[in-house]
Amino acid sequence: MRQKKFTLGAAVILIGLIYLFIAGFQQSQATHMTVSTLVERAQHEELEGLRIQLGGEVVEGSIQWDKFHHRASFVATQGGARIPIQYTGNAVLPDTFKDGSPVVLEGRYVAATGSFEAEVVMAKCPSKYEGQSYEGHVDTNQGE
Repeated sequence: MRQKKFTLGAAVILIGLIYLFIAGFQQSQATHMTVSTLVERAQHEELEGLRIQLGGEVVEGSIQWDKFHHRASFVATQGGARIPIQYTGNAVLPDTFKDGSPVVLEGRYVAATGSFEAEVVMAKCPSKYEGQSYEGHVDTNQGE
């Protein structure tokens, strides 16, 4: 009897772990798109419910803060296309999130409103992440 209880308990734990693994894997998958690709594909395809990682840039002067919920809404652009963004996440937005900054968003497209609900906002400062010139590196090493 004791062995049956142990086997049953182990089976329940194993099934729970498998479920958590599959659910986590499905939630972490994201289709990578730019704003122009999303806007174009949304006209021809059903994207509702698809987890998307979206790359673009914050339109100057478009950031609006909901002071009650401490969340932002703004417009993202890339390649001449624009899409309204609603931030629905709970994390504090990064310090580099500002007008004109490049952003990578994770969330879902909402077909009814033609907007994007971002659960994650990653902003970067282009000058902070620019690489150094390769030619300068080669010239320095040849002088040794």
